[in-house]
Amino acid sequence: MKMTATCTNCGTTMNKDRMTKIEKNNRGGRSAFICERCRTRMLGYTYENDTRHGCTTVHPFTYGIELETSRSNAKVRSELNDYGFVPTSDCTVDVEYKSPIFNNLKSMSHLVKVIDKMIDNNDIEIGSNCGTHFHVGHANLNRETMGYIRRFYNSLFVPLCETMQAHETETATFFGRYFGRWCNTITMDTYSEEHTNFINVQHSNTLEFRIAFYRNGKQYMNVAKFATKVTEIVMNNFVNNFNNEGFDRTRYRNITEYRKHKADIAAQKIVKVYLKAIETM
Repeated sequence: MKMTATCTNCGTTMNKDRMTKIEKNNRGGRSAFICERCRTRMLGYTYENDTRHGCTTVHPFTYGIELETSRSNAKVRSELNDYGFVPTSDCTVDVEYKSPIFNNLKSMSHLVKVIDKMIDNNDIEIGSNCGTHFHVGHANLNRETMGYIRRFYNSLFVPLCETMQAHETETATFFGRYFGRWCNTITMDTYSEEHTNFINVQHSNTLEFRIAFYRNGKQYMNVAKFATKVTEIVMNNFVNNFNNEGFDRTRYRNITEYRKHKADIAAQKIVKVYLKAIETM
């Protein structure tokens, strides 16, 4: 009599000889099985994973990860599936795993421990051709407010970029890599919606930190905290003042000049936070 098992990913029950056995997982569970479809399937590159993971908290932030891999096995797929990740195709890498929307960083702190074990066990490889792009969302970040950020993108982020360039070694250590083909530097002449800018603002409700690269859990969580702080500064010091008709008209010729001033203030705050981050890493 043939023995059956249930796929740990999709829940389909079938003969074990048609499935891949996954040995005891990284969190101490029993051996599991994954069907051929789940072991090999990938959704399209443009797929957006809008499921939620983790307890909702009072803070306004949400998080997402695009985990590109050079190599991963069925065990990795099963583990990441438990956290709500979905495998998608990307012609530049083997698999790109797109995370759910994390409601808090605590959920991510558990996840990075699992990823560290995957790396230590040689179950996964994140090669130099990969990226581990990090997204930060905010309750008040939407199509309209993203438009505000795009209009003053260069004022907000060029000072950070210049500071990162002035501290090349520290930047490469902190983010896990330096600027490159898929995470470009920006200048005052850079088009704000260029996809490969190191901070990408093409999305409707997140800032994407494309320079982020996963070296280890501690390093990546430091990037996550910094990205959160950047988003907080942009929202509190720039976006929330964007339509302030009560600005001091004796100091600014018009509201555009006032908005530029607020963007400059936010930019300098971001630089200070970054210098502190690389000083204490």
